[in-house]
Amino acid sequence: MVAMRSRRAVFLLGLGAAIAAGVVLRMHTREQATVNGRVRPLDSDSAYHMRRARFAAANYPRTILFDPMMNFPEGGVAIWPPLFDVVLATPAVLAQGRDASAESIERGAAWIPVVLGAGAVALAGLLGRRLLGTGAGIAAALFVAVCPAHILWSQYAHTDQHAAESFCGLLALLLFLASRERPEAPGNARREALAGAALAVAVLTWQGAIYWGAIFALALAFEAVFAHRSVLRSAVLTLGLPSALAGAATAAWLAWLRPPLTYVSFGYFQPLFLAALCGGTAAIGLAAGGLRGSLTRRELVLGLGVIGAAAAATLPFAPALLAGLRNGIGYVAGSTSDIAGTGGYVSYPKDWLKGIFEARPLLADGPGLALRQLSAGFFLAPLVVLVWAARARRGVRRGVYGALAIWGAVTLFLALSQRLNVYYAAPLSALALIETARAVGTHLLRRASVPLRQRRALVSVAAGLALALPMWPGLQEELASVNVPGSDLFETLEKMRATLPHAVDAYDPRLLGPPPFPEELSRASAVMAPWSMGHLLLYNAEEPVVANNFGYGFLDSIRFFLAESEEEALAIARRHRARWIIATDLSLRMNDYASYLGRPPYLSETPEGLAPVPAYFATMQARLYDFGGKGASLGDVAVEPLTKVRLLFHSKSAIRRGDRWIPRWTVFEIVD
Repeated sequence: MVAMRSRRAVFLLGLGAAIAAGVVLRMHTREQATVNGRVRPLDSDSAYHMRRARFAAANYPRTILFDPMMNFPEGGVAIWPPLFDVVLATPAVLAQGRDASAESIERGAAWIPVVLGAGAVALAGLLGRRLLGTGAGIAAALFVAVCPAHILWSQYAHTDQHAAESFCGLLALLLFLASRERPEAPGNARREALAGAALAVAVLTWQGAIYWGAIFALALAFEAVFAHRSVLRSAVLTLGLPSALAGAATAAWLAWLRPPLTYVSFGYFQPLFLAALCGGTAAIGLAAGGLRGSLTRRELVLGLGVIGAAAAATLPFAPALLAGLRNGIGYVAGSTSDIAGTGGYVSYPKDWLKGIFEARPLLADGPGLALRQLSAGFFLAPLVVLVWAARARRGVRRGVYGALAIWGAVTLFLALSQRLNVYYAAPLSALALIETARAVGTHLLRRASVPLRQRRALVSVAAGLALALPMWPGLQEELASVNVPGSDLFETLEKMRATLPHAVDAYDPRLLGPPPFPEELSRASAVMAPWSMGHLLLYNAEEPVVANNFGYGFLDSIRFFLAESEEEALAIARRHRARWIIATDLSLRMNDYASYLGRPPYLSETPEGLAPVPAYFATMQARLYDFGGKGASLGDVAVEPLTKVRLLFHSKSAIRRGDRWIPRWTVFEIVD
């Protein structure tokens, strides 16, 4: 008993130290995120989450789900579930109520990723302890605390949902593994229900969290086949219960809105997909029980009831569910198909992922990024996954190690497919490193003399530190990086908010719906800008936008800036009732954008870097950004002035282009 208390005290001290270190490291963005007295979101997606948090604070717990001010003038579905945005708003609501100021909401929300990051550190420690003991739990917590791949997405003011994905996913995994230790023990139904509830929270936090449901379904199917165990109750509580909970919450939040049935956005796809997993897992369990002759009449009747209920709920939507599954796997693998649906996308725009750095495969530029962000543990993970699978096959904690092997394989696929997903791999890399270090200690000292245990521990620690060492440059790089857009961008957007007319208040509660939306929207004008600025424009300038980071208006934005005549560009602007234009440097993307439209490159590689070809100077991008709409004569190339666009203002900062300085951000008005 004394030894047990001692181990618990050591674990709690180690876990506390890891959490403290994790919080300190995640606070390094605090100073850079504070601009002109306000806390600024670290990126565009974080900005739109802040927009939804402001709606949630004033209309708690409702927030905007269909936004008439994006994809203007049609509007579009905001693809994320609302739970995370409600959480972002909660600190300000608790402090100031529904009248909380924008500044208070921003300050409170900025802490949420840090809190969730600290929670993920704690969960990683509990996971390591459950699997491999006290020392492993402390090591796993410390690994996630200092792991650059995890810090990157859980920093102060990084109000994107990734920190919540990590926390909710780890919570669901930990509870699911707890339920698979002794599935037939008294009280295990409660553990299975807790795992199901955690899965429901994960799905209401991020729509893609249904992949955890797929992991749990595969793990239960493995148990049914290889452990000769009934999984009917487990399927109902772990998959059916979250389907019901997520379905009820979805209905409450959506109210009047009926978004497309798609993996892309929050809607009924997620609860229906979980219901299908429940029915499928129950069917596999019944089939396995029938083949081994252990199926009771009661289990058969209950199982057929569960399968029938799942089929009744999902079969009418089977084509959409299958298409969503196919498109979702394709999205993770980097493929999108640009399928439109009523009020939103059924799949993201074609070619949309090609130019997004975070969507590139993790090893596209070699192993360096993975080593710096995840250590050598990531490259050992495939071997450790095979070890877990072998343990499960031999019957060693079969349900636990079977689930771990499936989780590990899926996590590797996610991380390798898109570098955005590296934070999923942080706990996996930690466990792989610990397993490997312990194996090294055991192997090297197999024939050693007493005190063997202490010497093995020292060798294991040394091996673990050596394997983790490649993360040190990545941690230094992360802590030295500036993650917030420059203050000149915020100043430009604030000037737009202060000087451009606003037909409707960007936080008018009538925007929540149901239709009709504010009549003033019919007199509103939108901003045409590069699609990647859409969320920042809507949040900071508070003007309707044509294109944004959800993928709305993606190709029209590219067609506008690559238009080779003023009339062609203005025709696109008219369709979207765009009156304002914001231009910035697109040189790094011009050739990608040209390829999306089937055109030859606008910039050529030279020993001095990228250089424009003559066709570039005919584009609206060149005429707006490089020459401010005024035109110029460049030897044999004449740049025609724009006749229906006038310069309003530009940022103070500039970039060097040849012998000229060009403002980094320039705002124009269409006077057609």
